[in-house]
Amino acid sequence: MIRRLEFHVSYDCGQSCLFCSEADRLARWKGAPVTAAEMARVLAEKRRQGFDHVTFTGGEPTLAPDLVGALRAAKGLGYKTYVTSNGGKLSEEGFSSRALPLIDELCLSVHGDTAALHDRLSRSPGGFEKLMGAFRNAGRRKGLFLLTNTVVTTHNWDRLEDILGLILGIKAVRHVLLSQVAPEGRAAKDYAGLAVSFRKWKMKVPRLASQAREKGATFRIFGLPACVLGSEREVSNDLHWSPRVTVERARVHGKPGLKEITSLKPTRKRSHPPVCGRCSVQGLCGGVFDLHLKEFGARDLEPIKHA
Repeated sequence: MIRRLEFHVSYDCGQSCLFCSEADRLARWKGAPVTAAEMARVLAEKRRQGFDHVTFTGGEPTLAPDLVGALRAAKGLGYKTYVTSNGGKLSEEGFSSRALPLIDELCLSVHGDTAALHDRLSRSPGGFEKLMGAFRNAGRRKGLFLLTNTVVTTHNWDRLEDILGLILGIKAVRHVLLSQVAPEGRAAKDYAGLAVSFRKWKMKVPRLASQAREKGATFRIFGLPACVLGSEREVSNDLHWSPRVTVERARVHGKPGLKEITSLKPTRKRSHPPVCGRCSVQGLCGGVFDLHLKEFGARDLEPIKHA
């Protein structure tokens, strides 16, 4: 039974990341935000169907109309709540004091270890300062499970150990995710220029995993095939991924409505090229992004002979 709901509640964002996978959807639906009534209806319907975990995402979900009300409704219905955020509004004392007590799991986006790098990639002057404010506010919320996500591109690759060091130095962080750039939206338009090669990933993954283990943090990597992770393939997010239903804005009968997408495996826009046919863990691996195969081919893929 699927119990996880992913709800895109905002099509607005205070940032404009170079690699934003949601850029096209944000442009399409910017003038049609998901309303408080729509959020309440979906939450109630899905709870009756047995869903008990909801991720509020976007865009930037803290910009949704009355997100605090939606969080309160979700908690009242018995959901565990998860919010993804760039930290902008959560840096505000007033908003964070209302929202954080209603959030069980919070994932903050960290794309640089300095204001210069983070703000350049997110194209948001002052964004890093706000993010650090959000971390401070989140650190004061007892019982909050705090996660981070870093989209890894050619722009921050050389600083990845420093970014990880910054994150691991924040005492409240318990789970760290690195994400290969996803080939959608703005990222799809310059994927070849943004994506890090598998060869480079292979050389750096063991060092990154060791760095996280030393601090006792859970460490995961999204978007890479198992063979690229090598002896560290247990950090593959594919192995820990939960089936889910995504609810997002769509045109229904000619008007803005909501549609559902059921995902049973982490295989969105990913596939297994012929070389994977000889791999012993193919069934546990989400494969390679199709656009990555188009731009880079199947080089650096090595079938795993023994699991």
